[in-house]
Amino acid sequence: MIKLRYIAFAFVLILLNACEESPYYESYLEVDGGAWHADSLASFEVDIEDTLSSYPIVVNIRANDNYPYANLYLFRKIYSEEGLEYSDTAEFKMADAYGRWLGEGIGELKTFKRVYRKEPLRFNRSGKYRFEFVQAMRENPLPGIEDIGLTIYKNTYGEEEDH
Repeated sequence: MIKLRYIAFAFVLILLNACEESPYYESYLEVDGGAWHADSLASFEVDIEDTLSSYPIVVNIRANDNYPYANLYLFRKIYSEEGLEYSDTAEFKMADAYGRWLGEGIGELKTFKRVYRKEPLRFNRSGKYRFEFVQAMRENPLPGIEDIGLTIYKNTYGEEEDH
């Protein structure tokens, strides 16, 4: 009877994972020594061919219990083969007003996922795009940051989904 429960549980897990949409692009960069230096650039290069579709973009930060703040400021830029396309500074909430982490995970390592912008991005030209992130906090190096990641989904033309 116990084996049947394990088989049923495994089957449910497989079904749940099968329903999850796979990303168009996903990559993580490890931060050396678990401390992000202000001059250390996290850069991701993505090939975009379909200019009719929209692309929900998610920034992923993996931090451990040594991260000392409730937020994280990032300088963000997007470059095309033509040059700079987009640049801003963004704040990512890492903890609520009571100091509880907003990330997912068990133990000291948490993954924080934040959408790049509320609306999915559309790219005017096909080609290579480079997404760059630099920490914009006053502490240098910034302790507790272990990985920076970028996940891009693709909404086929005429289809809009939330990720």
